[in-house]
Amino acid sequence: MKYFLILLSCLLAVATAQAQQSTSYSPEFDARERARIAVERQQTMERHGKEEADCYQRFAVNDCLSGVRKRRRVSLEELRRQELILNDERRAATAAAQQQRVDARAAERGAPQASEQREAAQKAQEERLDRAREKQAEQQNRPAPPASAAPGGSRAPGKGADPASRRLEQQRAYEEKQRRAEQRRQARERAQSEKGPSTSRPLPVPP
Repeated sequence: MKYFLILLSCLLAVATAQAQQSTSYSPEFDARERARIAVERQQTMERHGKEEADCYQRFAVNDCLSGVRKRRRVSLEELRRQELILNDERRAATAAAQQQRVDARAAERGAPQASEQREAAQKAQEERLDRAREKQAEQQNRPAPPASAAPGGSRAPGKGADPASRRLEQQRAYEEKQRRAEQRRQARERAQSEKGPSTSRPLPVPP
């Protein structure tokens, strides 16, 4: 009976962790974001390619080309930063799913969970999230690029900071969900450790 209760509690913990993971990482959102980044990258290359062609019709060709290439580099770096955030989120989700499989196999065998593997996976996941936050902080601390636009100084329509703000809010929401999930897991482990071994007495042996 004792081993059955341990097995049942482990399975419940794994199911809860899987539910939390499914709400914190969305493959559909990941696919949409990557498709959007690919389209914006293609549009950036085409737009700046046309601007470079226009530069050859001007007197100061070199200065014009330098400005176009600088704006293109800034745009591509921003898209690359967004890709890195998506990669970090997907790696964290993959690591969490792998750890869930390890815990499920341990629960099926009725053995204690491998605490060292769990701690190592948790530490690796925290390091990946820390790197993602550092990259984002470095990007935010950089001086804002000059208001670049198509020739003539006008900004391209629909290219405000709203998409970046939404992505930042989604990243923060993801990190907050991860933190809450870890707090709930630690609370469950403390509750289980405080219960201690069963105090029920064995049945008397018949004469």
